[in-house]
Amino acid sequence: MSLRTWPQITGRATADDLIRVLSESHAGVLLTGAPGSGKSYLTGLVVKEMRNDAYVVVLRASTGLAGVPYGSLNVLLRDLDAEFLSHPALVLSALTGLLTERAQGRQVYLVMENAADVDEFAGVVISQLARNGTARLILTCTDPQRLCSEISRLCADGHLERIELDPLPLPDAIAWLEASLGGRISASAAHEFWTASGGNPHYLKMLAGELVESGSLSARNGVWVLTQTGLPHGPAITDLITTRLGKLSAGERTALEIVSLARAVPLEALLAIALPDDVDSLEKRGILVVDDSLPRIIGMQNQLLCDVIRANIPTGRSTDLWRQFRGAVDPGSVHPALTVALAAWALECGAPLGREEALRAAMIANIRMDYPLALRLVRSIPGYRGSAAAVAEESSALIGLGAVSEARTTLRRFRQGNGEEATPDSIGANPSVEMLRFELAEAAVHLGEPDSAEQTAERLLHVRNSLGRYLNGPSATSSAADVARLREQLVLAEAQAAGNAGRYTEVATLLEDALQDFEVLGPEFRFLAGSRLCEAWAMTGRQTSAADLVGQLLADNPIPTISAVAAWSAAGRLRLALLIAGSWDTFNSIVAPHWDSRFPAGQPFPASFDLSLALLRCLQGRGHEGLESLIPLIGQLRVRDDEGLLGVACAAAAYASMLKGEQQQARHFLAGVEPHTKGGRRTVDWMARYFAILAGATGQGVEAVTDGLRLLADEDHEAGNYGLELFTLSSAVRLGETAASSRLLEAALKCQGDYAGLCACYANALLAGDAAQQVAAAQLAQNLHHDRLAFDAAESVIHGDQAHQDRRLLMQARRVAETCRHRMRSPQGSATQEDRLTARELEIASLAANGQTNKGIAAQLHISVRTVEGHLYQIYGKLQIEERSELSFALGLLEGSR
Repeated sequence: MSLRTWPQITGRATADDLIRVLSESHAGVLLTGAPGSGKSYLTGLVVKEMRNDAYVVVLRASTGLAGVPYGSLNVLLRDLDAEFLSHPALVLSALTGLLTERAQGRQVYLVMENAADVDEFAGVVISQLARNGTARLILTCTDPQRLCSEISRLCADGHLERIELDPLPLPDAIAWLEASLGGRISASAAHEFWTASGGNPHYLKMLAGELVESGSLSARNGVWVLTQTGLPHGPAITDLITTRLGKLSAGERTALEIVSLARAVPLEALLAIALPDDVDSLEKRGILVVDDSLPRIIGMQNQLLCDVIRANIPTGRSTDLWRQFRGAVDPGSVHPALTVALAAWALECGAPLGREEALRAAMIANIRMDYPLALRLVRSIPGYRGSAAAVAEESSALIGLGAVSEARTTLRRFRQGNGEEATPDSIGANPSVEMLRFELAEAAVHLGEPDSAEQTAERLLHVRNSLGRYLNGPSATSSAADVARLREQLVLAEAQAAGNAGRYTEVATLLEDALQDFEVLGPEFRFLAGSRLCEAWAMTGRQTSAADLVGQLLADNPIPTISAVAAWSAAGRLRLALLIAGSWDTFNSIVAPHWDSRFPAGQPFPASFDLSLALLRCLQGRGHEGLESLIPLIGQLRVRDDEGLLGVACAAAAYASMLKGEQQQARHFLAGVEPHTKGGRRTVDWMARYFAILAGATGQGVEAVTDGLRLLADEDHEAGNYGLELFTLSSAVRLGETAASSRLLEAALKCQGDYAGLCACYANALLAGDAAQQVAAAQLAQNLHHDRLAFDAAESVIHGDQAHQDRRLLMQARRVAETCRHRMRSPQGSATQEDRLTARELEIASLAANGQTNKGIAAQLHISVRTVEGHLYQIYGKLQIEERSELSFALGLLEGSR
C-alpha cells in the first residue's frame, strides 16, 4: 500500500512564512537545518509560487565545486568570456547586467542550495548582488558555521533573516504522519518513528514508507499499528545516510563510530580519542548532542544514523575502537548505561569479556529493562548454568520477555542440578549474595500469578531475613554496590507484591523507609521506587504528598543514566497516580519524558503514559476526545499488550461510548474487558472494574451502577485505600446516590488535597440541602477541571426546587453547567445534533435576544409566527433556559465556548 502525497508540515515555517519573511527582509533569507529537515522541499514550494511573478535562478553548491573559483555560479557564468573571470568586480558587473536583462523588470531571486559550499569568490559576488539590490537571496545550508566570510557578514549585518528548521516535536510528527497515512496511528508506532528519526522529516517519511511496504506498519480497523517492534531500517535509508557520511573527515567519522558503538559517551573520554574540532563540528551540525548533566554525556541525534554507522563498521575496526576507548575512559566515569553498552559492544566485535563483567552488565541490563541484551550477556558466560547469580539474571530476563514458564524451568533445573529441593529454606544458615539473588528470582516468577500472593510474600520475607543474616555474618564479602543493588531489587519486588494484592498502605511504609537516603540511592531505583510511592500515596489518601513527589521526581529530567523504558514506565505510573489523586488541574503539566533513546529491540513503548491521558478525558466527560485517544491505543494493544492494559482501555472506551449515547459500541468494547490484567497489577484491575461499572456492565441502569460503585468502595475501605474509596464514592454520589453523602464526607476527611476538599464541600452541600453550597461546589469542581462532577452538581441545582426561589443562584448554576457542557464536547463539536442550535435556530435566538417580537421575527424571515414559537421552544430546551430574557446570557456562553 503506497502512502498519500506528503503534505506541508504544520506547526513550523511554511512556504507562506518564507515568502513573508523574504518580503520583509533587507536582502533575503538563510534557511538552516539538519539534512532532511525540509529545506529543499520548502524552497521548492516557494520557487513554484514565485515563478510567474519573478525571475528565479536556482543554483546548487557542492563540495566538488567548492575548490573552483565561482564554481557554484557556473550555470550563470558559462556564457561569459573568460576575461570576465579575472576579477570579482568584472563578474559582478557582468552578472548584474545578465540578471537585469533576463528579469525584464521583475524581481530577481537567487536560490542557492548548500550555501556552505560556496567558495569565497562566488560569495563576494552573491553578497554584492544582494547589497546592491540586484537580487534577493534564498540560501539553504546545514552548518552556518561553514559559510564563507562574505555571506556570514550578510547575516551578521542583518541583511539575511535566518529561519531554523528544527526537528519535529512528537505532536507535529504524529499529525504529519496521520495526514499522509490517511488515518490514526498508534502511540507506539509514532514514538518508534520519532525516536528512530530524531524528528527528522525526511527520515520519518522514508521509514514510514519502508515499513508500510514491508507490512510492519499496517492498518487494523482504521488504525495504523506496528506488527513488530525494534524495526530495522531499509536499504534506501542506509544508502542515503552512507552517502551523507561520505562527506565527513576521517576524524569526524571516528568520533561518530565511537558514539554509535558506545551510545552515551562521557565527553571527556571521547575527547581523549577524537579531536575537539571534529566533535565541535559534529555538535554544531546537530549530528552529536551533548546534554547538560555532570559529567557531560554525548550521544547521537537520531537512532537511524547510529544504527547505520554501527552496521557498517568492520569487525576488526570495531575491535580496535573498543580497545582505544576502554583505554581512554576513566573507570570512575563509566555509568550504568555505558557499562551495558561496552559489554554489548564487546559481544558484537568479539572483544574479551570477563565473567564478572558480563554478569554485572546483564544485571544492569535487567534493571534497565533491556531483557534481550541481558539474556545474550548471561548466555555468553561459559558454564553459566552452574552459577546461581547467572541463572537468576537469565530468569529475570525471561520473565521480562514474558517467558515465565521457561524462567521457572530454568530455576528448577539449577536447583535439581545442585541437589537441592526448590524450597525457600534451601539458602541455609550461610547465605551468599548470589543465592539471595537466585531466591529473589524465584519469588519474581510468582509475582504475576493471581493466586500466589501468599507464597510470593513468604519467599520475599525469607530473602529479607536471609539478607539480614548475611550482613551480620562472617561471610559478608560481597561489595557494597552488589549488596545495595540486591536491596533495591528486593524492595521493588516487595512493593510490587504488596501492590498486586492491593495493600497500598504496606507499599507506602516500605518505600518511605527505603527512600530515606534519597540522595545516595541510584537514580534508576529512586525513579522507579518514587513512582510506586506516588501511586501508593494516591491510593491511600495522601494526594498532596503524591503530587509533591511527582514534581520532585520530574524536576531533574532528563537523567541520561536512566533507561528510556524505566523512564516511560515510571512516568506512566506517575500520571496514573495524579489521575487517581484527583490532581487534574496539574495533570497536563506532566509532559512526555525527555529520554529520546530508542527502546531495546523487540520492546514496545509503554502504553500507560498515553492511556492515562485518555482516561482523564473520559473521567472529565469528554467521551469524544477519550475515544479519539483510545481507539488507536486499543488497536496497538490488540497486537501486543505487555503491560496488560487492554482491559482498562476497552472499559474506558465503553464508558466513553456510553457518554456519546452509543450503547452498541459500548457493549462491543465491554466484551474485551478481562477480570485480571497480565502481571496482576491492582491499579489497572481497579481502573478496569471502575470504568466497566460506569459503563453499566450489568445493563440494569443507574441503580446497578451505583450499587457496583458502593461495592468497590467497600473493598477499598476495608483495605485502607481511602483515596480509591473517595474516588469511587464521589462518582456514586454524583450519579444520584445522595444517601452516600455522609460516607463521602468521612472519606474526604481522611484524605489530603484539593480534590478531598472538593468532595467534602460537595458532601456538606448535599447533607445540608443547600443549593448555594451545591453551586459553590460545582464552581470549585469546574476550577479543578472536574467537569463531569461540576456539570452534574450544577444540573441538580437547576432541576431542583430550591434554586428557583433565587434567580441569581440559578443563573450561576446555568453558567457552570453550560461552561462544562461545552468543555465536555470535542473541539469539532461532538455533541449530538439534538443538543446543537441549527443555523436557523441561532438566527431566531439572536433576533429574539435583541428584542424582536415573534411577529417581527416572522416578518423578517418570511415564516409564520407559529414556526417562530416552535423554534423558540426547541431553543429554550437546548440552552437549558426558561424565559426569553435569558437568551442573551445563554448565547453569550455559547459564543464564548467556541
